Amino acid sequence: MKTVYYFLVLCFSVKAAAQSNSITATLLSPFRSDADESKKRPLKKKLFQRNQGAIVGLQRGTATAIELGGEAHWRKLSLFNPNIIGASTNLEYNFGGHVLGYKAGMWMKRGRVNLTYGGNVVYFTDFNGLQRYGLGPSVGFRFLGFHLINGYNFLAGDKELQQANTLHMTLRYYFPVQNKFTWDRETRKRKEKRREERAERKEQRNNEEEQEEKKGVRKFLDRVF
Repeated sequence: MKTVYYFLVLCFSVKAAAQSNSITATLLSPFRSDADESKKRPLKKKLFQRNQGAIVGLQRGTATAIELGGEAHWRKLSLFNPNIIGASTNLEYNFGGHVLGYKAGMWMKRGRVNLTYGGNVVYFTDFNGLQRYGLGPSVGFRFLGFHLINGYNFLAGDKELQQANTLHMTLRYYFPVQNKFTWDRETRKRKEKRREERAERKEQRNNEEEQEEKKGVRKFLDRVF
């Protein structure tokens, strides 16, 4: 009987201790700061890339034209959800119809093998007074610098200008010229803070060394004089 009695006392003691711990944690939870919780959560670093370059392409529609221009990319590098935004300005020239077109637009892509979606503002002239202008949505696929684009230009203006492409397909290639990598704002702040702390420590060490040198000079002068 004594063994059973001691066993029951032990069980009740363990249960009471567990309940007291849970009550203490509940009571202290409102006093826990968000900073403590944030320290437990790992900080995610985001790397961004910005580059600029040139594009050259071949466009095929009612007429065939070559494309030359420049393009800029803003990219978020990530293993699971990368994305890229591009902005381009270029000209296209149709040698057969002597039609020059100017185009400015933007496109975006989410993921690694997804399609690109964008739009353009276009203007065409034949140097003889005829001109057309409008907007053009586009859908494409981009891989390893190549960009295959299928688009349609909704044009207004002189309908006599027949050499301006409406439905068209373009194959472009992008030559990057300048690349720049930057971290996200929080990571940059942490890096800047660490650099400032290192600079302060370095300045403090230099000040201490200067003071030690001054003390050594004073001691030497006191001994001499």
